[in-house]
Amino acid sequence: MTKLKRPQGSNLLLEHAFRQYHAPLYFYALKFIDDNDHAKDIVQDAFLSLLKSGDEIQIENLKAYLFRTVRNNCLNHIKHTLVTSEFAQTEKERISREINFYDTHQTLVEKELQEKLTEAISALPEKYKVPFQLSRFDELSNKEIAEKLDLPVRTVETQIYRALKILREDLINKGLILFQFLFQKKYKNL
Repeated sequence: MTKLKRPQGSNLLLEHAFRQYHAPLYFYALKFIDDNDHAKDIVQDAFLSLLKSGDEIQIENLKAYLFRTVRNNCLNHIKHTLVTSEFAQTEKERISREINFYDTHQTLVEKELQEKLTEAISALPEKYKVPFQLSRFDELSNKEIAEKLDLPVRTVETQIYRALKILREDLINKGLILFQFLFQKKYKNL
């Protein structure tokens, strides 16, 4: 092993090595890693390790040292990328399971709440139920409902208002306050 001594205050050895080996090292790194930016970073790291080695460099063959350093850094980068992608895949699968669980649970809750709502609507007096259903499910305007039922528009508005009030109280009495919120968003004006 030969000791190469850098002249004090000068990085002539490093500059010479950089000029001579930078391009070949870069293309060598590209054989391992198909990413220009990472290949450049890996080559820079090799020269940085050479710079950090201090005033005395104990290297038998500078070219072999640099190529070996680049190869090892490339392999470490590949290992890191594999670990990162495996972690990302595992995390993606975990999130997917959670979403599926949430969707299934949400669907069951929504089904149960929909049944409770259907029961509450069915329990409405007929004179309130019909205008409410025409308004909320058939999406008719108050004027269209009034024409269809041969009632004044104001009567239709009052019947829908009372239907909503009865439903709100029924849902609160059954402890379905959250459902009332969802119902309110879906059917507005509750």
